Amino acid sequence: MVTADEIRSIALSLPETEEQDHWEKPSFRVRSKIYAVIQPDGVSLVIKTTKEDRAAYTTMDSDVYQMPDSFQNLAFMIVRMDRVHPEECRNMLTLAWSLVAPKKVVKAFNEKGQELKQD
Repeated sequence: MVTADEIRSIALSLPETEEQDHWEKPSFRVRSKIYAVIQPDGVSLVIKTTKEDRAAYTTMDSDVYQMPDSFQNLAFMIVRMDRVHPEECRNMLTLAWSLVAPKKVVKAFNEKGQELKQD
């Protein structure tokens, strides 16, 4: 299980991340681009992904990874924080961050030995 506080801690440890309100929910952004939003239910995290990864995750384990019909045209999915493995969640947050962060920031992050882990 991963808590909202753990999500916040991971997200805010990533370069240039800021927390901002998004429809009364905490969102995490780089230069105004959202990569994660904690939902009010306390167990759901909307997270940026690629459509290909989303298809793989939601097919692999639909109990943990979900795509509402309203997300069909968006590169986001829902992750159940109460069911995801903590290390997997950390990797997904880092990958989501890398999708919105400037390439030079991601490169600098990787060069510091904090390589992105893709499963």
